[in-house]
Amino acid sequence: MMRKLISKTKNFIVDLNDNLSFIGMPLAIGWNIFHRFKFIIEKKIYDLRGQLKFGINELNADKIYYVNPQKIQYYLKDGFKKGDTYSRIKRGKWDKSKKLFEDLPVYQALIQRFREGTKWDEIKYFQNVQNDISNGIIRWGCKNKDEWINILGEIEDLYNKIKNNGSKLKSGLASSKEQYEKLEISTILDDLTINIGRDGQLLLVEGEVGLSLAKVLDLSEIPIKIKVRHKKWMRFKEKLRYFSRHDILYQKVTHIDLQDFSFKHGDERFTLIKENLSISKGTLLDIGTNLGYFCHKMEEEGFDCYGVEENWYYAYFLKKLRKAEDKKFKIISKSIFKYYKSRELVFDVVLALFIFHHFLKRKNTYLNLIKLLNRLRVKEMIFGAHNPRELQNIGGYINYTPSQFVNFILENSCLNKAEVIYKVKNGRYIYKLSS
Repeated sequence: MMRKLISKTKNFIVDLNDNLSFIGMPLAIGWNIFHRFKFIIEKKIYDLRGQLKFGINELNADKIYYVNPQKIQYYLKDGFKKGDTYSRIKRGKWDKSKKLFEDLPVYQALIQRFREGTKWDEIKYFQNVQNDISNGIIRWGCKNKDEWINILGEIEDLYNKIKNNGSKLKSGLASSKEQYEKLEISTILDDLTINIGRDGQLLLVEGEVGLSLAKVLDLSEIPIKIKVRHKKWMRFKEKLRYFSRHDILYQKVTHIDLQDFSFKHGDERFTLIKENLSISKGTLLDIGTNLGYFCHKMEEEGFDCYGVEENWYYAYFLKKLRKAEDKKFKIISKSIFKYYKSRELVFDVVLALFIFHHFLKRKNTYLNLIKLLNRLRVKEMIFGAHNPRELQNIGGYINYTPSQFVNFILENSCLNKAEVIYKVKNGRYIYKLSS
């Protein structure tokens, strides 16, 4: 009830500002101040909820997660005993000691061996290990040269097993668990365990060789276990859970430790977009980016992404989730109409999935949409057209059928071609527009 009242009040002020700006402008300024104050208070409530409550079911030491190895960018060298099977929440600065995995000597050595073809005895790291063993120092659990040679043989054998079955691993990883079992890969991969730091970053604790081989072979997915989660990360999870309490999230959250959140739309739209774009890299603008699903996924495909998200609540979580997965996409936390409003917007791809019809509700936003389309210099646009019934009962300024909406965009932009790429069950359509 309260949410509906707030929404109606906002619409009334916006309409008043459009038609009688000398009255509406002061009210609009006051509304923005109220809304920002409301956001600050609610964020404090999220913080409090995050401190008081954690999800217990997720602390399962035996649960297997499947993750792209490229998402594990850091490792922890000290502070956690190998072989421990506990899963718990831990406060403190232990995650501050993280180091870049790509700087790990064994990873660099395995790149030399398997990507560059360098012989084992010509790689400096392995030379140093063998010298230490010869001098009576136990390395890699080896006490003599024969044991060390056996270890190298096991690594070579493991690499070849994965490489020879690589096409299967890359093509159907929805059943990756079964495929790993069929390969009979040793426990080097099974023992991959990570901790999750305060910002949500994945920090390797055990399995340096397994992760190195997975990265060298560019595997899409590997099994891991989560050992420890930082207390501040758990607070963030609870904030997000509390935020989504009224409704399920619109988009899937990409972080491996947030997969239990319900969502309306998952990977099917990403797959559709990926299959229909004729551009494989470049700049991409996502209008109404929500929690950043498409920015995360398209950055992994090689795009330089820009996400527009005017909603303060979504922008807050969007920034946190970007940091959690070490992404680089830019966040524009303002109206798309205010983004370089006097300049052309040049992008290779624009995603406008079921966002433009919101601008048809009022004359002011409708005219701003025309100005935006005039400013866009884009090669391809993925456009989601609404079902006209969605606007029939709210007294919007104008309403379009999907085909009319497409023609409107083509008439006001640099785009001149359109094709339907998907019809949604609820009467919506997705188009690919191109120039």
